[in-house]
Amino acid sequence: MNPYAPPTASIEPHDAGAEPISPERRLEIQKKLSRFSRLSFLFGVPGFLLQSAGRAMDSAPLSLLGVVLFIIALVYYAKMRGRSGAWGIVGLATCIGLALLYFLPKHCLNCAAKHSYRSKDCNRCGAPLGS
Repeated sequence: MNPYAPPTASIEPHDAGAEPISPERRLEIQKKLSRFSRLSFLFGVPGFLLQSAGRAMDSAPLSLLGVVLFIIALVYYAKMRGRSGAWGIVGLATCIGLALLYFLPKHCLNCAAKHSYRSKDCNRCGAPLGS
């Protein structure tokens, strides 16, 4: 066996050690992802707008409220991508924080396998991944 040879792709859709999830569990995960996405949007848009308005009007309290809402939005976004909510603190960097969270690898909510930021489904258990 050549240790320098590239790994071979599995012919099976799932790894041998992982059980495919049931349709009920898949639906449960999809609902959870949808809820996280909705909450992220509901906090993120007003947060971003309040930050912008606060900076334009030179109002520190308005900007601070916007930052807090944007951090809450990124907490939900991080959870949607299978990460800890503590990643929401990157909201202090506003759009750069959002881009950072977007390009980090996703983690499956079912089996915790790590996947590319482009993946839609877990190739280990078949669970849906956050967008």
